[in-house]
Amino acid sequence: MSERTTGWALTLLRPVLQELKIQILGSNPSVVKASKYSELIKSGMGRWIIIARQSSFQDETKGFASIILDKTHNLFLLIINIDKNFFTHDTHNLRTQRKIVAIHEFVHGAAHIFLLSSLGPELYIQLMDKSMISKVKMTTSDEFNEMLSAIGKLGTKGGSKHEMFTDDHFRLLGEGWADGFAGNYAELYTNLLLSYQLMSETMTAIKKQHEETGLDISKLLTLTFNELVDKKALDREFVFGRIKLFLPILFDQFA
Repeated sequence: MSERTTGWALTLLRPVLQELKIQILGSNPSVVKASKYSELIKSGMGRWIIIARQSSFQDETKGFASIILDKTHNLFLLIINIDKNFFTHDTHNLRTQRKIVAIHEFVHGAAHIFLLSSLGPELYIQLMDKSMISKVKMTTSDEFNEMLSAIGKLGTKGGSKHEMFTDDHFRLLGEGWADGFAGNYAELYTNLLLSYQLMSETMTAIKKQHEETGLDISKLLTLTFNELVDKKALDREFVFGRIKLFLPILFDQFA
């Protein structure tokens, strides 16, 4: 399992997250079958169905991930529930907030997917039944506010020290347990929000749009920043921190 790094997880899960189309999630749930992805099948994760849906909460819960075993069809369901109030309109703030919560719950679900593929269904279910693993992980209103206040620093070096973004926050088992993931969940969460790959793809597309007139690196970075903030619904401070972190590599690639 040592090859199960953060980069491996990002490559594996990014297509699933993209297919869920969180930003345009409507009244009907979005459903993705892991069995359509050969790499998920190869990794022992083909029996999962990932569902994202808007949900109404009686309290101040902003989102939660739940796991359901469908014994009839021998399937595992990861259900990502997102507060429907995040979808009342499409302002930048709400688009940013729904993304922060949805990916947060998605990573909690990923921890279950990795653990099941490592332990096998029988032992995984035993642990679930013994309540050694929480079946439901909720994001409360207070936790959500903490996430918003910390998100800007997340994209920088040492930025994943806030309790809501640490590797331990997403881990299901205590220290010393093999849980099927050798990477870092905080880094996975950060990269699912904004990876170097996405930044490079965005810069490449913008550069191509302006290939007749050309762009210097400063203008290219400015246009990329605006694109990521506006089109990808990301926090401005977070994007700025990520660009600063990647700047030496970006300069080598695009200058």
